[in-house]
Amino acid sequence: MSARGLRGLWEPVARMLSFSGAEGRELRWVVVDVETTGLDTERDSLLSIGAVALTHQGIDLCDSVEIAVRPPSISDRSNILVHRIGAGAQAAGEPPAQACRRFLDFAGESPVVGYHLGFDRAFLTRAMRASGLAAPRRWLDLAELAPALRPDASAHALDEWLALANLRALTRHSAASDAMATAMLFQWMINMVPSGERNFRRLQALARNARWAGPANR
Repeated sequence: MSARGLRGLWEPVARMLSFSGAEGRELRWVVVDVETTGLDTERDSLLSIGAVALTHQGIDLCDSVEIAVRPPSISDRSNILVHRIGAGAQAAGEPPAQACRRFLDFAGESPVVGYHLGFDRAFLTRAMRASGLAAPRRWLDLAELAPALRPDASAHALDEWLALANLRALTRHSAASDAMATAMLFQWMINMVPSGERNFRRLQALARNARWAGPANR
């Protein structure tokens, strides 16, 4: 989906949400999601990278990217039914090294954010290393941050958190759309944090503390 198409889908919702705050916040965050040929982070391959930037002004729909990645071999039919990236689209994707460079150029020095980010990070990092590229240094998993900010919530999956926040993904299992939905969730969560603490170090510490506390202690 093009950036123009994403703007048309999400602009009405994005205008409803905005960052507020002053000193102590990151200037830009990059929210990412990937589609892959399977769930094995050691053997399967990237198919698509979707990412969108957030600033103190909110989701920046003009600062987004969707990159099709050419896998070594076309994924099987059952996999295509999930992500809906057909054989022709897969064959027309960019070589992994080129796709990874484009994503790294887009991300720059911004912290990278995702939901259950370990999955996306594993695929991205493996593809980057295979291409001789250095992966981003800062990663923030909303699946860990969310229960730190809302320990009373019983939500676990991304869709459950979206429902709790009264947000809705227009489509799922598309890297660009899932990245946008995750960005909206992140924007909802970060507004619970004092403006002077909206930076990577503080949010990472909150997420880490929640992880070590464990569900039994929350």
